[in-house]
Amino acid sequence: MGDLNFNKENMIRWYNEHSENYDQESFTQSDDLYGGDAFRIELVAQTLKQLKPKSVLDIGCGTGMPMMRLLQEGFNVRGFDLSPGMIEQAKKKLVAKGQDPKLAEVGDLLDPKLPEKYGREAFDCVIANGVFPYLGPKECEIGHKNILQILKPGGWYLGAYTNELFDMFTLNRFTVNFYKKHFIDPLAVSEKEKAEIMEDIKDLLTHPDAPASIPEGARDSIYVGGHNPLTLGNDLKAMGLIQKDIMFYKFHAFQPLLKKKNPERQKAFMKLSRDYEVKQAKDWMGYFLASTFIVVCQKN
Repeated sequence: MGDLNFNKENMIRWYNEHSENYDQESFTQSDDLYGGDAFRIELVAQTLKQLKPKSVLDIGCGTGMPMMRLLQEGFNVRGFDLSPGMIEQAKKKLVAKGQDPKLAEVGDLLDPKLPEKYGREAFDCVIANGVFPYLGPKECEIGHKNILQILKPGGWYLGAYTNELFDMFTLNRFTVNFYKKHFIDPLAVSEKEKAEIMEDIKDLLTHPDAPASIPEGARDSIYVGGHNPLTLGNDLKAMGLIQKDIMFYKFHAFQPLLKKKNPERQKAFMKLSRDYEVKQAKDWMGYFLASTFIVVCQKN
């Protein structure tokens, strides 16, 4: 994952600054923009049609794009987001469609008073699709516990996470960080030996320091933490959330460093990657080719 520490104020500032262009950057599909969050909306909408919850809380509702889709599908949904700028955009959408702008408001998943504000065991379904990748480990634990308190018994939780296993596929600086965190740091050897092993690992990769930056994402600007799709279910189960399904999105047909070799390669990357989306969301390749995943859990 990234190299930055979790900082709530930095996260709010980043999203405020990007709120006006967020829809263009995240949902629009072109030769230069992947639009991966549009696939997330589709996966969530399809899942809720099957689950048929009577009440939905969208945590981290952003500019309101998912909420508008769910309202269109007839779901009773409201949401909140930490960024005032994002909520401003969401309210504009609600007003434009004749919906109550109060359905979207500024709120914080980590607020200890959140269960009282929204009601303990008040919702059939809670969605958190743009939240946990930007929270540190301690904050994730607090957030999951608050969600558990808001959910009704037997209620459903749909949460999106950054796929930590994807870093093994990229063969770049994030691959180096992955090996350091999971395989080298735990070794019972001296720090000097660890450093030497890390240098040897870098020698195995052609581009161990690339990419220098990721202008199209938040990873180099604010904290982005990953979760392992092979183990997250066990962690959530310990809290009382039983994983029933997992879906992958934001696929990469081949390593991202290769896509900008020429315009034809870029177009091929976009097309081939999008061919995986939605219809192969539950394919095993998602564990390695997709940068993000959604867990579908039921409260025990």
